[in-house]
Amino acid sequence: MDMEIRENYSSDVRLRLEADGRSWPLAKLGPDHFVPSEQFELQPCDAEIVMTVDGAERRWKVRIPEGVCIFKSATRISHR
Repeated sequence: MDMEIRENYSSDVRLRLEADGRSWPLAKLGPDHFVPSEQFELQPCDAEIVMTVDGAERRWKVRIPEGVCIFKSATRISHR
């Protein structure tokens, strides 16, 4: 089997949260939380997390039950 080996390759991964007609970049994503790249506040709501890896986009719907608070580094989410 022939395989092409790519040296020094790193995927381009981008994460963002979309809610209330706005979008915010995310620094980290876990199974039940996210960490925003910048501080913002958001009331409890339904939202979408968008992950783009090398141009391929994946979206999933989440609920932010406690909202986003600038005083917390991680925000809890639940899947819808």
